[in-house]
Amino acid sequence: MQPILFACQACPLGVCWFVVWRYELTQSLELSPTEFPLGRVSMTQTKLICTWQRPLAIIGLGLSLTCVPHFAVAQESLSLRHTTTVLAIQRAEPAVVNIEGNKPATPSAAGARPSEAPQVNGMGAGVIIDSRGYILTNQHVVQDVTRIEVTLSDGTQFVGKLIGRDTTTDLALIKIEARQPLPTIACGTSSDLMRGEPVIAIGNPFGYHHTVTEGIISALHRNIPVNGAQEYPDLIQTDASINPGNSGGPLLNAEGQMIGINAAVRIGAQGIGFAIPVDKATEVAAELIAQHRGSSLESSLSVKTEYEAGKSRLRIVSGRAEGLQKGDVITAVADRNVASRLEYELALIDYSNGVEIPINVERNGEPLVAKLPIGKNPSSTRAQFTSASSVQDQVFRILGVRLEPADPSKVRSIDATYKGGLKVVSVRTNGPADKAQIKVGDTLVGLMEWQTPNWDDLAWIMRSAEFQGAKSPKFHIMRGTEVFWGSVDIDATSLR
Repeated sequence: MQPILFACQACPLGVCWFVVWRYELTQSLELSPTEFPLGRVSMTQTKLICTWQRPLAIIGLGLSLTCVPHFAVAQESLSLRHTTTVLAIQRAEPAVVNIEGNKPATPSAAGARPSEAPQVNGMGAGVIIDSRGYILTNQHVVQDVTRIEVTLSDGTQFVGKLIGRDTTTDLALIKIEARQPLPTIACGTSSDLMRGEPVIAIGNPFGYHHTVTEGIISALHRNIPVNGAQEYPDLIQTDASINPGNSGGPLLNAEGQMIGINAAVRIGAQGIGFAIPVDKATEVAAELIAQHRGSSLESSLSVKTEYEAGKSRLRIVSGRAEGLQKGDVITAVADRNVASRLEYELALIDYSNGVEIPINVERNGEPLVAKLPIGKNPSSTRAQFTSASSVQDQVFRILGVRLEPADPSKVRSIDATYKGGLKVVSVRTNGPADKAQIKVGDTLVGLMEWQTPNWDDLAWIMRSAEFQGAKSPKFHIMRGTEVFWGSVDIDATSLR
């Protein structure tokens, strides 16, 4: 006998005895297999089964018929619970971190000694953008934080290092040293967002780790003033609940892809939150990675990310390299697939001066392989200050620091002999300033024998013959309420 099983898989007893019962029923009624209404049974004998099996067969049939609807309901219930929101959160959450740390209670206290300044426990979130431990967050989450404490989704804790920040967009890059590769966030695009599209926010509101909220995109391209001197341009507005502590966390689409970085809430309003579009955020992150990688170790190409139909691609816009030309689309760097400038910069981060990296491109739909040389940028010299290269970029290339104007009144309140200064917001790893122990948060108040209250004065100093001829120029920095002196060794190649 070779019956086709009809009963529920969840009740094997019902299956067995239903088969026996059906066999007996067929024999008793003397029906041919093709006439049996419940299925086809191939039989080679006509002997009736034992009478003691009949009650068991009936019980088995009842159990099988009972199990079928319950099993179907369980399967349907399971699928209903795993909604797109649940799946999106499960995809993204491993790459979301919580960030906490003590900071001065007021901006005016930032220059005071740690023991004297009133402290608050700042908190926020961040997203892992590279498995080596690079994390993107809001600048205001880590600003003035003395110890950046990072907690992964599994509870593992690290101390983060501030790599760089961009005050204009309120974004910052930090890094943790993990022994194992970390899960990374999947980035979507903000180029094709729609009002009414469902979104999910993940963050650390009021210290409640990994809180998730859901809403829709309420509006696009909002310009939101933060204070009298700054505003957030071109933001995503959402009614997903965003509270203090959500800053730096991801805004996700229904597929679990990051489409924004949660940044701000409207004070006094409910259901109004704002996020930095992911296309802008990843471009800033790429620039911060490039700065961290070191402008003295540059590729000869300039690239940009293009978006079309919700997809991104990386195109060469200028520069020269053997076998490559303007308009080529880069698809891989050293066997690492790339489709954005951020992925491109991350792919280059572990390489050093003087190497050639294999690079895959497409030209008119045809795949090509070429070599990308990494080396010293010939324009990175102290004597060359052109309109195409700002003094800020030259300072970073020569000294290895990113600066922004400091509050002159705060500088004068600490030491009245100084007119002002330039605050250090980024230090290139192993660069001249890093080796001279200059840190993020320091304020450069003097270089050589002159003060540096603004960009114009610093540019004049760096053009001077005295600076051009100095291999180890002296600097004055203000750290907290004290002023320190030191010298910075300039890379010999930048003296040409």
